[in-house]
Amino acid sequence: MKPVLFTIGGVEFYSYGLMVGLGYVLGVTVAGNMARKKGVDPDSLFGLFILLLLAGVAGGRLLHIALNTWNYRDWPAVFDLRDGGFSIHGVLLGGIIAVTAYCRSKKVGLGLLFDIVAPGVALGQAVGRIGCLLSGCCYGIPTNGEWGVLTRYAPGLRHPSPVYESIASFLLFVFLLKISAKTVLDGGLFLIYLSGYSAIRFVVEFFRANDSFVLGLSYAQWLSVVLMGASLSAYAYLRRRAGTQSPFSL
Repeated sequence: MKPVLFTIGGVEFYSYGLMVGLGYVLGVTVAGNMARKKGVDPDSLFGLFILLLLAGVAGGRLLHIALNTWNYRDWPAVFDLRDGGFSIHGVLLGGIIAVTAYCRSKKVGLGLLFDIVAPGVALGQAVGRIGCLLSGCCYGIPTNGEWGVLTRYAPGLRHPSPVYESIASFLLFVFLLKISAKTVLDGGLFLIYLSGYSAIRFVVEFFRANDSFVLGLSYAQWLSVVLMGASLSAYAYLRRRAGTQSPFSL
């Protein structure tokens, strides 16, 4: 755990922000390459990438505050982002709204743009979760295993749940790249990403120190179930309508 990664001239650089920023840069780079492969000029998407950043930060922060209102009793706390405090589901919601609004204003294909950004989002999440580990947030439940890590927010050794999610998200990123050329449905790649990440988050939640919401499952698990069901249903509908072969038939 290392919340402050380094200090230059008395200025502290926080590991969470740096890793999230690195994840964003890598994600945009991957999205640019995806756009080029799909015949879209990456430079034309500069506005979209900026909009995604702003909408993701706003959505992630607002949902996190809504779920943890007791931690934010004044405005300085609301705007203090040094130690994180984002909900990934809020980031996704903000990003979906941003892409939808961009497509309507520019009159471009919604599914196409979602597919362009999907692998980069998975990679960005994989890198960003390392920031969670270094910062000490999103910590896991207690463990006696040698792989346990410390956090400044709770006592004892804890499951390194951010590492679990980071590894799984990176594997999802690799998988999305592998099937991207075979997924001919506009929006299909994004729906596969959404269902895949929902499955990852559902499992990882069992190792995270979160409060139970309903029937022993956290709010994130219930939301993951909803997103997984919705994305798989939408994919099946699009595939049936288009009459195309599944990309899993490799």
